[in-house]
Amino acid sequence: MNKRATFYFAVSAVGLITAWYFNTVAILRGQDFFGSWFGNEADFVVACDLLLTAFAAVPFMVIESKKIGMKRVWLYILAGFVSAIAFVFPFWLAMRELHLSKNSTKSFTSKNDVHSLVSERELAGGKLENFIFEGRRVDVWTPAEYDATTPLLVAHDGANFLLDVNETWNHQNWGIPEAIAAGRIVAKDGKLPIIVGVYRVDDNQRMAELAPEDILKTRPHMLENLGLIKKPDDLDFAANEYQDLLALRLVPELAKRYGLKPDPSRTAQIGASLGGLAVIYGVSRHPEVFGTALGLSTAWPLGYQELIDHLVAGLPKGVRVYTDVGTEELDATYSKWHYNFVEAMDKAGWKRDLEYKAELYPGTGHKESWWGARVEHPINWWLNS
Repeated sequence: MNKRATFYFAVSAVGLITAWYFNTVAILRGQDFFGSWFGNEADFVVACDLLLTAFAAVPFMVIESKKIGMKRVWLYILAGFVSAIAFVFPFWLAMRELHLSKNSTKSFTSKNDVHSLVSERELAGGKLENFIFEGRRVDVWTPAEYDATTPLLVAHDGANFLLDVNETWNHQNWGIPEAIAAGRIVAKDGKLPIIVGVYRVDDNQRMAELAPEDILKTRPHMLENLGLIKKPDDLDFAANEYQDLLALRLVPELAKRYGLKPDPSRTAQIGASLGGLAVIYGVSRHPEVFGTALGLSTAWPLGYQELIDHLVAGLPKGVRVYTDVGTEELDATYSKWHYNFVEAMDKAGWKRDLEYKAELYPGTGHKESWWGARVEHPINWWLNS
């Protein structure tokens, strides 16, 4: 069973047992519940703390359940009134873990093109729609005009791409539609890309979904490079399943919905940091779908030279790779390995600027505002060369 679910079930069991035991004792002894809650200032502090916790937990349960497709959340809330929030909230968290686990691995069986259209609005001269697809949110921006041969760009860490800056965790995003509207992103044939931002079902799964699974499974020592703070205690690799979802289920469903005829030359992945590794892994795993990998501030230090060598060796002929690096913040530790990747690609016979492109951006760092400021360069290279 899911370890987090097991933990939450254990906490909920303790909450249920203690709530029923002490409530039963209090009733049998005829104790005054209201007086006990607000008998003095200390009791008042504890009571307010519990009430505020409950008022915070209930809206979170409702919003999160709607977001991930959990049903009958009202039953959990009702159970809270007849038992205790100390039981219901961790029990709901356990069920949430099971729901996320189930939906992150199940095969696509819906008859709908894309599950549940949640909302749509105008953005930068095009339309932004967001859906729930196999339990995860997917944002899709379409230009004002598109047809069967319109390019398709699939972005990892979807919340950083098309989500409004007022909703992102750091109030930044890549601003690709805005870059298109401003004329920074151009296509010689006039066909501007459809942008797809793919979210995670569980943010704790970022490493599992984006790190190159086949390489790390056989070389787990690479994870030691993350240090004790960032190294996951128990990494359930999910990159293969995630890349299969994108290539075998999401792209075909988007093609049906938007009338596209996908071709690897017109279908690319884009991501940053770990996402920069994921795009290379993605074109290596499914070159029949994704022909171009666009990686910004690629996280080479996950495996240093050993990782670089294996990724380069695994690249199939016919795909194209863009990677870049800054000189500030975390990127300052990446530049040496960026040039080692360039050297490895040259030695392997890849043609620079045509089959792969590597760029340095002095004075830039490791966050969405920097990536958004230069995002036209990888996209224009993909569209026009």
